[in-house]
Amino acid sequence: MIKILVTGFKWLFGLLIAAALALAIVMAIIGRENTWAVLFGAPPLDVVDFATLEPRATPNSFLLCPENFCAKRPPDRASSVYDVSQEQLVKIVRKVVESTEGLRRDDRERPKADQSSQPPPAMQWDYVATTRHMKFPDLITIRILEAGDGKSSLVIYSRAVYGRKDFGANQNRIAAWIEAIEIAVAKQASTSG
Repeated sequence: MIKILVTGFKWLFGLLIAAALALAIVMAIIGRENTWAVLFGAPPLDVVDFATLEPRATPNSFLLCPENFCAKRPPDRASSVYDVSQEQLVKIVRKVVESTEGLRRDDRERPKADQSSQPPPAMQWDYVATTRHMKFPDLITIRILEAGDGKSSLVIYSRAVYGRKDFGANQNRIAAWIEAIEIAVAKQASTSG
């Protein structure tokens, strides 16, 4: 009986090693990010409308939003109002965000949405961020809002594509960006004031 169990464990261990080796070969050939798309499907081409955004069933996203802007989903963190114009905040946010390692613009063609509720393309855009080692993708949508009197605010919605948990990756990314954005806004205000 023990001999049968040992043989079974050896067979199972060999199968697991073969599967891991096959996955490593596939990742080497087509890349880690593409491997996840082949195994689990490409990241969705969703068009984010913050007015109708609903909570996710999984705890693997983070929403930064001004109070009462995202009507159906309360923010995980409220967004500040900045003492810079909408156009200035666009430049600051894009400079901060686009300097992030493992991040690229998501310029895939999206389905056409109701144009009356969508902002101009210059005020809302999408990114794909990948984790450092395994290259799991997160989708990020950013929108810059006019807040009146030459002020502005922003909305950032970051969500994992695969799995149930993100181990705080989306929250940590947004927190780092907000810190850098606030420093840049303060510098902008001190040079223009």
